[in-house]
Amino acid sequence: MGLQNFYYRFLGSRMLIGIIFAAFQVFFLWKIVAEYHSVFLAGMLATIYLAVSMVASIPIGHLIDRVNSTWVSLFSSAISLSGTLFLIFGTQLTLVYASAAVLALGMTMKGDSFSAIMKKHLPEDQFLNGNSTSQAGSYISTLSGTVLGGMAIIYFSNYLPYILIILALVSLTASRPMNEAPTLDAKTSAEKEFASAIGFFRKILGFIAVAFILNGLFESLDVYSSGLFHLVLRASPVYYTAFVASISFGGIGGSWLATKLKGKADGATIISILVLCYAPIFLILGFSKSPFIDVILGLIVGALLSIINIPLQTRLMKAIPRNIYGKVMAFLRIFLSGSTPGMAAVLSFVSIFLQVDTILIYIGIIMFPVAALSFSVIPKFYGLGNGDLETGSSPQAD
Repeated sequence: MGLQNFYYRFLGSRMLIGIIFAAFQVFFLWKIVAEYHSVFLAGMLATIYLAVSMVASIPIGHLIDRVNSTWVSLFSSAISLSGTLFLIFGTQLTLVYASAAVLALGMTMKGDSFSAIMKKHLPEDQFLNGNSTSQAGSYISTLSGTVLGGMAIIYFSNYLPYILIILALVSLTASRPMNEAPTLDAKTSAEKEFASAIGFFRKILGFIAVAFILNGLFESLDVYSSGLFHLVLRASPVYYTAFVASISFGGIGGSWLATKLKGKADGATIISILVLCYAPIFLILGFSKSPFIDVILGLIVGALLSIINIPLQTRLMKAIPRNIYGKVMAFLRIFLSGSTPGMAAVLSFVSIFLQVDTILIYIGIIMFPVAALSFSVIPKFYGLGNGDLETGSSPQAD
């Protein structure tokens, strides 16, 4: 049974916002490094995005549990549109940072609302297909945005703001709301909802702790990619764009593979081994002096991310009770991304004293013991299953 039409409409709206954010990030990460010769100033874009995402997560999660999530999706497109309008007035650093903050809010709200739409409106037996398609869509939008941002660097930098505005308008049009069954008893207090969400969260705390550290270390790819290719490898923007795009290509392939495997790779030991593979990848990135090899490594990183994330996301979607879904996902976002705003600032600061390639080698070494902990925490996460968790109410079709 195929996914329903409403799914593709809201997915398309989310993908357009993803294209906007990816193009914005690729273009201005390169522009800031090229104009200011500072990885620190470029890294602040990632810090701003992650900080806004963390601060906004709980309010957004509470809003999703309380109101129609498709209306939240519509509002997120409107916010993203307002973020693109900042760029009409110029591309000074303060305006770029302000635009990044508003776009981060719209992107966070769009992603969380789309996840809730899947949970509330798709039948449970379509969760794996929905997550695989969603993951592939995320990488396609990131890839499209990366190509758009890279081409804008070389060919049409003055027209990029207007292209982003048009994309935001189309996303707004595609976010037409639909009816949604209420998920909460009107008498349920916010305190009880948060207590239930925290209770669920405690069951997966070990798993989240490992992901917390790994996500922080992974932030180095965003912070250092432009500096690695521009300052260390002395490569052209084409290689930098290809590296960022390669992660998306790998992710698309990994999403397809995860669907074809249909759970055959969904085992605690297999997932743990795949997580451990990240450590040598970062070591090779640090030692490699070839932009081409780094692009190949980007493909592997993207494929691993999809193959690991899709089964984990599907298990979470099935396990989290429908009436507290927004809040649980908000807590997860904060803890999974919690290390990254500070880590982005730390990585930017460290780049003042050390070469980017040297830092990547240190990150690879640190990843070995951290990733090894996944052999302990992932089996416990898998042991939760669905049996000891409350199930949500039946999804409602469009």
